Amino acid sequence: MAVGYPKTRADIDDRSGALAVGVRNLFDQIVAFKAFLDATPDTDLTAAPINYTSGDVAVLKSAFSDLAKLAAIYRGEQALPTAQDFRAFAKQLAGVL
Repeated sequence: MAVGYPKTRADIDDRSGALAVGVRNLFDQIVAFKAFLDATPDTDLTAAPINYTSGDVAVLKSAFSDLAKLAAIYRGEQALPTAQDFRAFAKQLAGVL
């Protein structure tokens, strides 16, 4: 056996299933968080104790609008008529990779 993780059918099945379920669950969480943001007035996010700037709120809401759109495309609920970099706002939330 070579060094590192083995490659068996069970390993491939486990990894592929876990990734597929992870993507599905992550998109569900993104949509739920976007619903929270949509229901939260900007003034609630800029006031204490959160104290975001209006620019921060715009980036946050834009990022989750883009991510929710990606979720809708993933689910077949929406088409993507032109190419879009869904990382445009989300990468601002990611910090250091």
